[in-house]
Amino acid sequence: MVEFRASSTAVEVLGEVLMAFASGFPQEGRSFGIKILEKHGLSTPEPQKYYPLQSFLDAMKEISDTFSAQMLYRVGEQIALHAVLPPGIDDLEKCLGLIDTAYHMNHRGGEIGKYEYQFQGTEGGLQRARMICNNPYPCAFDRGVIEGFAKRFKSSASYDVVVRHDDSAPCRRNGQDSCTYIISWL
Repeated sequence: MVEFRASSTAVEVLGEVLMAFASGFPQEGRSFGIKILEKHGLSTPEPQKYYPLQSFLDAMKEISDTFSAQMLYRVGEQIALHAVLPPGIDDLEKCLGLIDTAYHMNHRGGEIGKYEYQFQGTEGGLQRARMICNNPYPCAFDRGVIEGFAKRFKSSASYDVVVRHDDSAPCRRNGQDSCTYIISWL
């Protein structure tokens, strides 16, 4: 799916996602981000209420154009660091494997795409996985979400987690349907 474009006007996103997005802004930019959400009809979102996904994507596009894609990365990372998740998610692999489930729990009304997690294996203690994101969210935002969850759930014995965009794979910034991220951790 091309970034910033919902598959139909029927697709909706849960208010909790909008609330987490707004609270994910760094303090110095929060009021500007909230004003942009309001401009797109997304003021004071309520839990358990659905909102048009295209309005949210339009707001994200304006935020990216106004601030930078880096701001969407930072907000995505903050959302992942603070998101409320179902019980039983206690490690990085479980979390990454359930991002798609959580994504589908927070959207409705049509084709929303997916997050496809693939564990690639372990070599000399280094573990690798990839995540293929085929959804309308911006590339930088998805990278932030994945990196935020990786930081949140890395084990205390892990040295580091690195998430990088696979530049040899398609990219939504270039009008293609998906982005792929390589996740590595020790």
